[in-house]
Amino acid sequence: MKLLILGCFLGSILASSASTKGPIVEVAPSTEQLELNKREVDTSYFLPRNKTIPYHYFIHLTSHVQNNDPVFKGTVDIYFEVAEPTQDIVMHLQELTIESTELSRIPIGMGVPDFIDNPQYSVDTKTELVTFTSQSELTAGKYILHVAYTGTMRRYQSGFFISSYRDESNKVHYVGSSHFQATLARRVFPCFDEPDLKATFKLWITHHGSYNAVSNTYVDSINPDTDNAEYRVTQFKTTPVMSTYLLAFAVTNFVAKTEDAQQVMVRPDALGQVDVTLTAGAKIIAALDDHTGVLYHDYMDKLTHIAIPDRGTGAMENWGLVTYGEPAVLFDPAVNSYRTHKRVITVVAHELAHQWFGNLVSPRWWEYIWLNEGFATLYEYYATTLAYPELDYWELFNVEVIQRALGQDAVESTRAMNTPAASQDEVHALFDIIAYQKSGSVLNMFRTILGDENWKRALNIYIEGSKLDSATPDDLYDAVEEAIKGKDVIPNSYTVKQLMESWTNAAGYPVLNIRRNYKSGEIVMSQEQFLTNKWLPNDHVWDIPYNYVDRNIREAADESNYQWLTSKAGVLKTETANNQWIIFNREQFGYYRVNYDRQNWELIIETLLTNPLAIHRANRAQLIDDAFNLARSERLDMSIALKLLSYLRLETEYAPWAAANNALNYFYSKLQGTVHYQGFVNFVSEMVSNVYKTLEVDKVSSEESTLHKYLKQTITNWACRVGHQDCLDKTYDALREEFSNGVVVHPDVASVVYCHGLREGTYQELSYLVPKMASSINQAHRTELITALGCTKDTQSVTSLLTIIHLPTVNYLSTEKSQIVDAIVAGTSSEGLAVLVQSIMTVNGARTLMSAIGEGSFRTMLLNIASRSNSDIEQQRMQQVLTALAELIPKETVDDALGRMKANVDWFNSLEGLVAVEFFDNYYSNAIPA
Repeated sequence: MKLLILGCFLGSILASSASTKGPIVEVAPSTEQLELNKREVDTSYFLPRNKTIPYHYFIHLTSHVQNNDPVFKGTVDIYFEVAEPTQDIVMHLQELTIESTELSRIPIGMGVPDFIDNPQYSVDTKTELVTFTSQSELTAGKYILHVAYTGTMRRYQSGFFISSYRDESNKVHYVGSSHFQATLARRVFPCFDEPDLKATFKLWITHHGSYNAVSNTYVDSINPDTDNAEYRVTQFKTTPVMSTYLLAFAVTNFVAKTEDAQQVMVRPDALGQVDVTLTAGAKIIAALDDHTGVLYHDYMDKLTHIAIPDRGTGAMENWGLVTYGEPAVLFDPAVNSYRTHKRVITVVAHELAHQWFGNLVSPRWWEYIWLNEGFATLYEYYATTLAYPELDYWELFNVEVIQRALGQDAVESTRAMNTPAASQDEVHALFDIIAYQKSGSVLNMFRTILGDENWKRALNIYIEGSKLDSATPDDLYDAVEEAIKGKDVIPNSYTVKQLMESWTNAAGYPVLNIRRNYKSGEIVMSQEQFLTNKWLPNDHVWDIPYNYVDRNIREAADESNYQWLTSKAGVLKTETANNQWIIFNREQFGYYRVNYDRQNWELIIETLLTNPLAIHRANRAQLIDDAFNLARSERLDMSIALKLLSYLRLETEYAPWAAANNALNYFYSKLQGTVHYQGFVNFVSEMVSNVYKTLEVDKVSSEESTLHKYLKQTITNWACRVGHQDCLDKTYDALREEFSNGVVVHPDVASVVYCHGLREGTYQELSYLVPKMASSINQAHRTELITALGCTKDTQSVTSLLTIIHLPTVNYLSTEKSQIVDAIVAGTSSEGLAVLVQSIMTVNGARTLMSAIGEGSFRTMLLNIASRSNSDIEQQRMQQVLTALAELIPKETVDDALGRMKANVDWFNSLEGLVAVEFFDNYYSNAIPA
């Protein structure tokens, strides 16, 4: 059965522009209009809600994972209530083999359950619903359904899965762990696998005596298995009320380091790499306890972090047992950089934020997954700042979260934060940049507007009102409304729900257009949806909070002076002089872009070229990102965006350079390998030259801040990439010093030193780094070395890399072979790419590589090579490959690759390409060599 779900979102709100504090003149009277976003949802995937409701599970699993045996046995006793008479008990199940069933009724007042029958069952493999049918009608009351079954562990992160690691003696050990989000608990036990159907869980695991078991709660008891003396049974305490996707367990031979009620579990040879996580966990829990006013340990008795080998780089917030890929939880200061340190701390913060946002309060349905992931993304940075203010990680939020989201949320196919979903594929597709970065950005926008104290009060009301239960966005809106009652925070005629739904129920985001009248001081503001490659009519009105800054305001204004544009257009009166710039969206607190009339852009650029510090670094980053993307969408002359970039020769802060890095990488991808590349090289050389002189390429001082390290890596990477001889000499010398004399490169500069040192090196240097990678027991370190290997332009070295992919003596993790190929494709060397292309010029060569990295990775490699093919010779080689492999790869891949190469050629005849080429060629004709 199908039903049209009407997801209401604020449509063309043509009410007057509103402000609580500043003067605003409305353009014309208007009326509010609701637009209904119709989305067809197949309700056959949903559990019936009027019949049976679970409240407890007894689960017993038996695993032989130590033998690499994927088969597990299970029994589950599901305690549930019948609300209306029924014969059918419907729940979820996937790929489990049921061996027996037994249904009993729990007498009123408890006592021994009364046996009813052995229900028959049927499974719908599409919806993954299993229906257990009793011969008797079940009247209102409490029941127990017992199911015995067997299942199979996966070799990838899904349900109960197997992974492995090698110890110091090269022995392979197999371990088992779980991952249930979003719809995967049903792969391990029959259950009501929807997030609001919460219950308590009691778990037993039978496992080999040499292994241990861990779960959400503390161990209750460990006893010998009565059926097998080599095994034991670990019983865990009952969990709090929680969603099925949060149940977690692992069966391993790991060891643990424990402090108070927190521990980190790892393979034995990684125990020395857990201190950062252990400390971060304690500090962040304490910070969030204080920030939310709700204490973690009031609801969960312990917190375990467990590092699963070869799991990838992500993590999962299971309540009391957070699971991580090793790069997200292990830090070794001898080999890991400041970036790994930041990643470990912020991933821990993200997962621990979920203990409140997701675990204690879960989304009513996956449509509202942003209530989990948006908060976790925000607190990934904000909670870290509360716990580690000295690390300045909050400075990264704009460039890593807001600007990233703005970049990907500007396509016609984007979705709203609230998006209905039913099937498993639809649900899993919701875990995207909209749920994470966009939602985190929108939440941060409202946090900034409300102020910290109001925000904290709202969070406390939200959590206390929905704890151990599920929530919808309305619960959040109501909590915010209560927290700001009687305060002058939002427009008087609006509710929090109205304002927030203009963002949560609408796809995409706006560009705020600013057109100044330089005689009267008035500004005409208007809004429209921003799309990267087209202009489309859109009646939706975002309720846009804004503030602005000019030279005088920068020195004196109250940063909390927010106003609102709640119509398509409005007029604002300002006191800004006609020869002064004005900038909206102060420090980029808001989730939107801003475009100006040409004269204001010129005033901004004039200031940047003479005194960039007059504009806040966050706004300098915003101006770069906005101007580049506005120009790409043809809303701004590309010459303006490029002229703005020219101020970078005076820039010494990381945030603006991070924004510029995206723009420069775009032009690099278009121009490398072409006759116009030298102009780009000279432009970048000039931009980095001043700040480069202040940096030590190959050394790290103890006084360097985190942001300085980010800046140094960005600048030195560009300097070396465009052939700055001092940079190339220093990186090569540092690599040779480590290779020849054992003077180890500092981890914080290793990525640049290894990459560009190897670029200037020979097979000797490569033959040193490959064993270094293969012998490393730290996955993040291995990945950094693999990335560096792809930088070599020595053809013998590239040939060797493609050969060692197939060597069984190298202990690769599951994705590392494809990572080596990806590194060659993404590396700075056209010579290396040519060797790779030549190796797949025949079907046999292609099959050999495909067998090593997999068909999916092989197709992705072809598309990435096509995207990099700019010159005539590169395009000819790729055409030959596609022709030779026509029978080996799908036509869709061939067509996609051809389309990408054509787009590379066509770009030079586009307005954007013509303007960019003229700009960079002018730098080429006048440049002084670096």
